[in-house]
Amino acid sequence: MRAYLSRLLVVAAVFILSIGVGLLVTQQGGRLPLLPDQMASTGGIYEFTWSPDGKSIAYVSSQSGNSELWVVPSSGGSSERITSTTATKKQPRWSNDGEWIAYVALQPGGSGDIQMVSADGQTRINLTETIGDDRDPSWSPDSRQLAFTERTAGRARIMVADIESREVRPLAEIAGSSLQWSPDGKSIAFVSDPLLPNDDRRDNEDIFIVPAGGGAPRLLTPGTPRFREVTPSWSPDSRQIAFASDSSGYSNIYVLDTQTGANRSLAPEPVDEFAPKWSPDGNSIAFIRNEDSQFTLWVTPVQGGRALRISDRDGVNGGFETDDATPHGTYQWSPDGKKIAFTHSDPGRTSDLWVASIDTTRTTQTTNSMPNELRREARFVWPDTIAYRSFDGTEVQALVYKPRGGKPKPGHPALLLFRDTVDGQNAKAWDPFIQLFVSNGYLVFAPNVRGSSGRGKDYRQLVFEHGGDHDVRDAFIGLDNLSSQGLIDTQRVGVFGAGTGGFLATAALVKDEARFKAAVCLYGIVDAATAASYPEMALWSRYLIGSTPMANPLAYYQRSLVNFVDKLRTPIIFFFSGDNVGPFLQLQEFAVQAEVKGKWFDYRVFENESKGWQYWRPNNLRQSLEAMGALFEKHLLGREREIRLSRSR
Repeated sequence: MRAYLSRLLVVAAVFILSIGVGLLVTQQGGRLPLLPDQMASTGGIYEFTWSPDGKSIAYVSSQSGNSELWVVPSSGGSSERITSTTATKKQPRWSNDGEWIAYVALQPGGSGDIQMVSADGQTRINLTETIGDDRDPSWSPDSRQLAFTERTAGRARIMVADIESREVRPLAEIAGSSLQWSPDGKSIAFVSDPLLPNDDRRDNEDIFIVPAGGGAPRLLTPGTPRFREVTPSWSPDSRQIAFASDSSGYSNIYVLDTQTGANRSLAPEPVDEFAPKWSPDGNSIAFIRNEDSQFTLWVTPVQGGRALRISDRDGVNGGFETDDATPHGTYQWSPDGKKIAFTHSDPGRTSDLWVASIDTTRTTQTTNSMPNELRREARFVWPDTIAYRSFDGTEVQALVYKPRGGKPKPGHPALLLFRDTVDGQNAKAWDPFIQLFVSNGYLVFAPNVRGSSGRGKDYRQLVFEHGGDHDVRDAFIGLDNLSSQGLIDTQRVGVFGAGTGGFLATAALVKDEARFKAAVCLYGIVDAATAASYPEMALWSRYLIGSTPMANPLAYYQRSLVNFVDKLRTPIIFFFSGDNVGPFLQLQEFAVQAEVKGKWFDYRVFENESKGWQYWRPNNLRQSLEAMGALFEKHLLGREREIRLSRSR
């Protein structure tokens, strides 16, 4: 009898606990709300490099609290950390002899230095320690030299370092990116824009090669002043280069003969394809296809034939490797050409390493950066994709993340999210901000307003000289569309964005502040006129706003929140990273007016971070999520929350 009663008590306890959990889940329409500390612990992997023997992969991750290099067996298993410094690390490159991994270490202020760490993590070398910004390391085939780009005091050039002597010499006085050393060691291919500094439309880039021993760079893509030719990849015989070009109106893959100059297209389609990479055996070229807010990885025969899709999961497979476009990610052939490693993320998974076998198209997950408690994908929401016509008839596509459960009578509280970068897009990728807020009852609206990638060149260029105006109007019409369907409560709407998205969030307040009850700007500008004077933002300003502040004063005035502080009623939070010196100086200009006129704002500067929240340390990301959650709860949901970041009140 006693045993029976004991079992009965256990069953009753489990039943009561189940009811309690069920109530908690039911209160949020089917699941427990996610918490900022949970989401901050989902830092993913966006950059990696394969060892030359194919047995290991080195990657960058902040899983230990700092941005570090880790090494994992390519077949999967436990990872080993091989660096331990405070600098944010990017662009890892494994030497061809397997001895070293070169990478970019970001210093205070945002400039990069080229550093190297031995494959076993025992030795670390600072290859460059200058005031210049050094990026894009590329190993010579014999691993004796390392090419990289350097920018300093308005000067840009390509440099080469001798690994044994540590001597650094200039190779070419030209601004370059995407450096690729040829397999025969004789040449270095790179991307440059010969129209700079006058390429206001940002629609020209070209492929060059320069002799590795020195000499004048040679233009490989002449006669294309209004097209972008980017991401060169050498064939194994060093005779041809695969690259992406938007000369057809969409970014497609081309193959160019470096000796004759002849080039041909690999099956052009009215869809964006980019980042070609030649297989080690020379028979195939891999590339990424960008369609319907998803990125898929494909392989096509060089001599023509049917392309094969390699990635088997929806979401973002690979991604953009430059800082100017999101979502971030990459992929790489294995040294033997039998596999491809790539980053994958989707709305239910943070970005991690996956490996696909070419012969079976079977993919396996190599790393798992999601905490154990968050590995149930059912906890997260995938978006609906919608399309609508904007004010001038342009079709705009958008992602709509709806909270689970019944729709409130007045509609959901809603958040408008602008994309991060001047290029790129909102994609079906992992985003801790979106998933946190959706799980807490907000509808998140992420439109791919004009200027976004994935819709061809014409759509991207529609934003020229209209940034902060026509793209913001695209978003407003989308909000009106959701309101007409009863999906959102127009009295409970907030707005946020990072980088260019932060600028668009502040521009939205200027254009129609009454729409928003709260706003967040992550490393965005509030004064377009002064931003135009920063060397790194001059082209950005001319592209989005047009000409110069002196020649186009009204447009610059109307895009700058700092000119409208007296009318501002929307509480706003600013977040900056340590290399955002210019935007932070603008904040001081804004703050003086806001303090005098009694406007509420707050801010936080993360001195040890660079732009790109995807790379932020977990603690800093947690603080951002907590503050944003408190701001939106207070002003959209009417709950009393204290928000205290850097200001003393």
